[in-house]
Amino acid sequence: MNRKISTPFLQSLTRPILLLGGERENIILLACLSLSLCTAGRDAVSLILALLIWSIGLIVSKLTAKVDPWATKIFLRSLLYRDFYSAREKINTPKCVLKRSRKI
Repeated sequence: MNRKISTPFLQSLTRPILLLGGERENIILLACLSLSLCTAGRDAVSLILALLIWSIGLIVSKLTAKVDPWATKIFLRSLLYRDFYSAREKINTPKCVLKRSRKI
């Protein structure tokens, strides 16, 4: 008898971490931007502008996370490899060297 062993695939291990329906990093950055604008201005105009930026940014982040929960991370990674993988390849394309800006 040859039994197959099945391992459960837990959704909690692969589910993206979202905050208020959007990507966590985007929401935290948006909150810091709105709070700093509100506290730096200290008037009604800066408060209204901070609330406007917060609400529009939250809606955009939610819509983006519904399409792709890892959109920002994928976009930032694509910027790293932009010189290596060009959009179009020509016949006599010279080899590109991958530029690394971070020191590990």
